[in-house]
This record gives sequence, structure tokens and C-alpha cells, in this order.
Amino acid sequence: MTTIIQRKLFNDTPKIKTKQCTSGTFVNNMKLPIHRWFRYSAGFSAGWVESILEEQEKDTVVLDPFAGSGTTLLASDKLNIKSYGIEPHPFVYRIAKAKLHWDTSIDAFRNKYSEVLSCAKKLRQKKTDFPELINKCFDPEALLSLDKLKRAWIKLNDNSIQSELVWLAITSILRPSSSAGTAQWQYILPNKTKYNTTEPFLALEQQFNIMLSDMKVYQEVLKESKATMLECDARDSFDIEDNSIDLVITSPPYANNYDYADATRFEMTFWGEV
Repeated sequence: MTTIIQRKLFNDTPKIKTKQCTSGTFVNNMKLPIHRWFRYSAGFSAGWVESILEEQEKDTVVLDPFAGSGTTLLASDKLNIKSYGIEPHPFVYRIAKAKLHWDTSIDAFRNKYSEVLSCAKKLRQKKTDFPELINKCFDPEALLSLDKLKRAWIKLNDNSIQSELVWLAITSILRPSSSAGTAQWQYILPNKTKYNTTEPFLALEQQFNIMLSDMKVYQEVLKESKATMLECDARDSFDIEDNSIDLVITSPPYANNYDYADATRFEMTFWGEV
């Protein structure tokens, strides 16, 4: 269930709407530019967010206090609306922040990608030192290739926007390259084998081309992102000017069995974050 809280310009009494059905699924987002760079199982419909935003004034300022991978902010960007997002989970925040770099120089991104790819291809294979979860989830040859990409990225990481985009590209190909099955909500199943996998270097090339194409789509009509991501807890104080928010669109975390941390354990384990 997704919630909208709207404060009319001359009325401080919140107006609350609740919509269900397809608004609560991320599936259709995987066909949309930028959104499709990483599948976030707890996300909701970007098309639904856009339908709400199209009813607003252009100077509306939007807040998503549970921003996740940035659906509300990207939908706001598409309509040139200023937005803020709050996300406490470091890995999910990083995914959203990287997506919002769609406005960076395409040539600079291409150069950094080529630099990392060239370095990875030149690296010698060596015995990998991944945790058991990762060893279970990949064929040996695929893991050797991913290890090269990881080592190349770490070696050339300069903390630039372009490095973060390459990081996201590598992160997004882990599941397509993995032989492990996936349960509902993206939980990884090391003991369940899937047979349709993509060789890592090929998967990365495909992902890079998708990202390049999507950046061009946005940049043809938009100058820059108008979104601001904050890595903090919405229950705490945060750096947004008082009375500056006109509209809240969000899908809050529910007290159910969904484990937001475990859903990204696979990717975080690969990068050594857990």
C-alpha cells in the first residue's frame, strides 16, 4: 500500500489519499529508463508516482521519507520537479544516489567504464577469497571474471560520480551472472540452481549500454537532476528547510516478515560490506 500526504498551499491540514493495486509493485519499473538499473524488490510503481505528480504545480517540492532506490525522486526528475529522499540503509542509499547521477557527462562515464574494463581484462587470475555465500552462487569461471572486475574497480576507484556509476553497473550484473535461484522479494537461494546465466564481461557490456542509452534519454530533455538524497533516519532530524515540502509520496516499511537487509545481502557480501 502506498500513501500520499498532500498539504495544499493555503491549507495546513494534510489531505491523505491511499491507493492500492499496481501502485505497490516495482515490476513495471524494470522497463523504464534509469529505474531499471537495479531491481529493488521493495519498490513501487514509477508510473503511478508520475500520475500523481502530473496533477501538481511545477513548483511543487516532493519528499519521500522512505526513499529506497529512488523511485519517487526519479519520477520527479522526469517531470522536472524538485524532490528530497531519505534512506538510512547505506547500500540502498548508494544505489539511489548512483541512479540520480544520470545527469553526469556521458563521455566521462564511458571513459571510466573503458578504463575499468581494460584493467580487468589485463589482470591475472588468482585464487578468489570470497565468503561461502558467494562461492555457492557462481560457477568458478564466472567468479574469476567478477573478481577481476571487482579488483579493477577498487584499483581505479577515485570516488568520482563515474566510479559510482561503474560500481552500480557491476553490482547490477551479479544476479544475471549467478547460477543461484532467487525467491520472492529477491532473496537469494544458493541451493537452487538456475541455468540461464550471462557471462560477466558480456553482462557488464549489456548493462553499460543500457545505462548509456537511458542517460541519453533523460539528458535530451532535462539539464540536471533536481533530487537530493539524504542518508539518515526519517525519525531523526534532517537537513530540509521547515515548511518547504508540499507533497509526500512514500511506501513506508511495514512490520511484516520482509527483511530489507537480507534482500541485499548477496550484493553486499560480494563487495565485502557484510
